[in-house]
Amino acid sequence: MTSTRRIIVICSGNICRSPMALALLRHKLDDHNIPAVVISGGTLGIHGRRAATAARQVICESDPDDETGMASWIAEHRSQGLSPAMLRMADDLVVMAPRHEHYIEQIAPSLIDRVVRLWQYAQVDIPLTKIPDPVGQDVEVFRRCRDLISECLDGWIDEKLKPQ
Repeated sequence: MTSTRRIIVICSGNICRSPMALALLRHKLDDHNIPAVVISGGTLGIHGRRAATAARQVICESDPDDETGMASWIAEHRSQGLSPAMLRMADDLVVMAPRHEHYIEQIAPSLIDRVVRLWQYAQVDIPLTKIPDPVGQDVEVFRRCRDLISECLDGWIDEKLKPQ
């Protein structure tokens, strides 16, 4: 029997990058039959906000008929902050930028070995230093962010999560 991975996707406000990543990751893990529970949270401690309108739009564009559930997942999303207890429950802490890793190091230093720097899985010539935050920008920036997150998730899943 395969154990279920517990994954937290982390960004700042938990309204743009991490909700998109949560929807994409759940779908990708389902496609690969990798059992996992995926949640998201933010380092700013914002509670109860919906995902940004543009984030919802670009995820719905990826699955217009909601056959994979991505549109439903992001529509139901409400932001939440992180706590040391929540972080301790996870096997993987997927961060979008170094500041999120530093936050984990400050509030739960013993968990730093669980951090996944998502940007390191991008297929680019020049290494990235983060997944850029699209907050407050137009929908095209959100599309590029969605596509980058998707590419990085594919790389991480292929390298670290898929059975060899």
